[in-house]
Amino acid sequence: MGLLTNIQQRIKDMPPIQTKIATYVTKHSKEVVRMSISHLAQECGAKSEASIVKFYRSLGFTGYHDFKVSLATEIAGKDFHNPDEDSRISSDDDLPSIRNKIFRSCMHVLEMNNSNIDDKVLDKAVSMLSEARRIIIIGYGTSAVACYDLFVKLSRIGIDCHYSTDAHVNALTLSDPKEGDLLFAISYSGESKDVVFQASNVKGLAPIIALTGESGSPLAKVADLCITIDSFETSFHTDAMVGRIVQIAVIDILFTSLAVRGGDHALARLTRARQGLSFIKF
Repeated sequence: MGLLTNIQQRIKDMPPIQTKIATYVTKHSKEVVRMSISHLAQECGAKSEASIVKFYRSLGFTGYHDFKVSLATEIAGKDFHNPDEDSRISSDDDLPSIRNKIFRSCMHVLEMNNSNIDDKVLDKAVSMLSEARRIIIIGYGTSAVACYDLFVKLSRIGIDCHYSTDAHVNALTLSDPKEGDLLFAISYSGESKDVVFQASNVKGLAPIIALTGESGSPLAKVADLCITIDSFETSFHTDAMVGRIVQIAVIDILFTSLAVRGGDHALARLTRARQGLSFIKF
């Protein structure tokens, strides 16, 4: 029995507050998989996060994370194995087992995002990026890898962009944004203080696109457009690991869409970029 069917069959016997949560989850299931527990409690009018905990435990889940993975899998319409059961790495695993589990985790989360990500949001992001005079990219820690990837890709098709791993340099750049500037902020948790503070300071002065894993996070709330990705965590590697893979995939989608829209001009820029790089290769 699917999770949503299970909820619908149980709803008539639930207490009033759980009935309210169940009704919201069944009506807004795609949105729920992107919500933190506090965000869901706020959206469905629950008294507290404890009400959400009681709700998912009544359905047989030990954690909110497990509940969201099950919901996302059902929405995707795929018969995936629960990554918490099949991809959990233990101290007894040998290298082939670790390899298999990590690849399985990555494939699962990519399929999950392929089914759940909002195409309208991606299309709007491409439009905003194509209209910007300059794109300022910020993100630190594990998200810095995705930031640098975005910087290199945009540079290859002739888009003016700024990226630095130094938060002070970024703060100086954002202290006086110019007309046509756009901020692209990346933080999987959406709670990185450097990213959130810098985005907050530029709010209203330049449009902000956020790439994050939490739709109810501080970064998502300050952004003008939020691209939300889904992930999960296992015992030995965190959700940041597979989350980074999804970040790179989303960046590839944006880059390729921009290149296609750019037509011959973008193709010519890519050709010149390849030629320029050819001189530093054997």
